[in-house]
Amino acid sequence: MTKTVLVAQGQLLQAQLWKLVLESQRHTVVLVSPQADLVEVAATHSPDLMVVDMTTGLFNPYAFCRECRSRLPDIPVILTHYPRRPIEPAERRWAIYQGAAEVIPGLAEADDILHSLEQIYKAARWSFPIDTEALHAVLEQLGLWSEKDSPPPSPSVATEERQEQTAAPPPANYRLMYRGRPVE
Repeated sequence: MTKTVLVAQGQLLQAQLWKLVLESQRHTVVLVSPQADLVEVAATHSPDLMVVDMTTGLFNPYAFCRECRSRLPDIPVILTHYPRRPIEPAERRWAIYQGAAEVIPGLAEADDILHSLEQIYKAARWSFPIDTEALHAVLEQLGLWSEKDSPPPSPSVATEERQEQTAAPPPANYRLMYRGRPVE
């Protein structure tokens, strides 16, 4: 099933990656500059989903989510930020409270791309399957994945591995202090 996705990213490389990945799934992608009035652009194009970079500094992403929720309540907004930066739970909760459907990192590696696509489908409540063959073909064209190197992880394995990594935080080492000095 074809969906229309509005993509507004601060970095041209991220915008192109999102465009190729989403088009590999037969979605129509509308690339928009984050400097544009995104709510007005969304109102004109009527996308099924928006993927917006929250780190451009050109607008307040939370105010944007609130405005989308009030003016365009049927269009989910996925906020992205720099690749490889962990998403703080409080940051994610606040963004969702403000109206975002999800907060995900930008695209960096082939494993991340499949996981990000899964997160988008889940947040948008799209139940149709991801065409992994088409996705791998695009990733191979981009040089991000080679069939010769190693097969990509299956979606269930990748998801389980990420859940294990995020489930258990590292143990904290607490130390009793008094006036800035450790108590022995």
